[in-house]
Amino acid sequence: MRKTQHQEEWVAWGESHPGLRRENNEDRILCDTGPGIFAVVDGMGGEPAGEQAAELALSCIRRRLEQKTGTVSRRIREAITAANNEIHSAAQKRREWRGMACVLTVAVVEDGCLHIGHVGDTRLYMIRANQMRKLTSDHSPVGVREEAGELNELEAMRHPRRNEVYRDVGSEQHRPDDEDFIDYLQVPFEADSAFLLCSDGLTDMVPSGDILKTVYRHAGDARACAQALVRMANDAGGRDNVSVIVIEGRDFTPAARGIAVAPARQDPAPGAASRRPGLLHLMASPWLVFVYGLLAGLLLAHLASSRLQAPASIQATGPPQAERQRLVLLVDPGRSEYSTIGQALEAARAGDRIEVAPGEYNEMLRLKDGVSIVARAPGEAIIRVAETILPDEAAVTAEAIREARVAGLVIRPAPGVRLPVGIRVTGSYVEISGMEISGATRAGVWIDGASSGILAGNYIHSNPGTGILIGGKAAVRLLANVIQRNGAGSDRRGPGVHITGDAVPEVLRNVISENAGEGIRIATRDRKERYVNNFFTAGGRPNRLGTVGFATSP
Repeated sequence: MRKTQHQEEWVAWGESHPGLRRENNEDRILCDTGPGIFAVVDGMGGEPAGEQAAELALSCIRRRLEQKTGTVSRRIREAITAANNEIHSAAQKRREWRGMACVLTVAVVEDGCLHIGHVGDTRLYMIRANQMRKLTSDHSPVGVREEAGELNELEAMRHPRRNEVYRDVGSEQHRPDDEDFIDYLQVPFEADSAFLLCSDGLTDMVPSGDILKTVYRHAGDARACAQALVRMANDAGGRDNVSVIVIEGRDFTPAARGIAVAPARQDPAPGAASRRPGLLHLMASPWLVFVYGLLAGLLLAHLASSRLQAPASIQATGPPQAERQRLVLLVDPGRSEYSTIGQALEAARAGDRIEVAPGEYNEMLRLKDGVSIVARAPGEAIIRVAETILPDEAAVTAEAIREARVAGLVIRPAPGVRLPVGIRVTGSYVEISGMEISGATRAGVWIDGASSGILAGNYIHSNPGTGILIGGKAAVRLLANVIQRNGAGSDRRGPGVHITGDAVPEVLRNVISENAGEGIRIATRDRKERYVNNFFTAGGRPNRLGTVGFATSP
């Protein structure tokens, strides 16, 4: 259907299908081109609870958004909150509905903008100039790892936890302005753009490149496009309900004519299992407020995951040639030339990558310029400090390093051993991703001097000291980390993140919760606004001393 409003014109069509493996459809869509209101709702809780949650949500959203009172953002927040509280209330009345909830994405076209409200792992994409950009952020453990660059798209589609979410609509009561509930953003509705709302029944089955090609192939026929996307999800296995809404701007079809579109791939994609609502045990995902910050963050995270990687086909054997190849040095006791990470570091040169096999390694490491250390199986290569070390020493140290990377390792002390610091970075550029660090008495990660780099997708937890301590003139980026249950040492007031001195880190979309002190402790009040775009509760558990606090000493 075509609709014109405030000089903007669009066409839109929505389709929903139960898929090939389920008899019922727990998805619901709202595609009302009259007032320009769109929504995709994915119910959770199993039949019939999931269907009931989706129906209640759709009814509440339609009812509130059709009342054009207040700002668009307020309408969206109130609509989603009304749906949330209605579902929660209904779930208490019938045993078979207990635990029901949903995830959803709502979009409203008004005043030349698309206004978006989002909770969970349904998605909204903007398609323009032969690019598809995900505007919403998945509130799921796997989603945060994908956005941080720790997982690529295919790995995320196949991940066994891909259907878990830690934020939903209905599992607990909310107010419209609650933190860690509704993500709201607005983007210009450019006439040559298109938008796609969908449930994970599409994106768990069909790669984004094929979705993009399909949208352009059917430009000018939103109905055919929506039907084709549903068909692709079913052709790939159809293991979940699938819902899509395609919205095309007035000039999208003319703009699409100049873009060459290759045939979509027909490779089957893995399916989806039943989603469990409200799960947040070890992982959670922060979210930024503005979409261009998201795009910049994804770019930096991508650079962090790829900058130092050497080709996997190169073997670490034989002498270097005149033009030296970058080597992959495998650490695997009893099966390779190197039985410790330290031995591999001694042999490595700039550009090399050290791959660490699963196992425990009782050693301390000093990073080397230009060398990356990566666990072959993330979370299964453990650096276990077996002897108490000096107060300022760390399991992993980087000092005056121009470039290095460490990823996927676990750092923890042996029982009864005092480990002051997990990773210490001084005057260096280091990329730290996918790490798990616990048991450090002073700080899980300590960064000082004129250091820079990125910490992305790490799990910093259960350290008696501060989770992450940043001092000196450090200018690092903290993106999509989970920083929980730190600071319960001697004074039981340690923060999740402590920023001191002249340090100016960027701290975005991190989950910082359950710490003994504040979520983030900073030196001066005038910097507070720099650090509010994080999530300071998880599963209803906040930091003991609040979100952002003020102190000068570490």
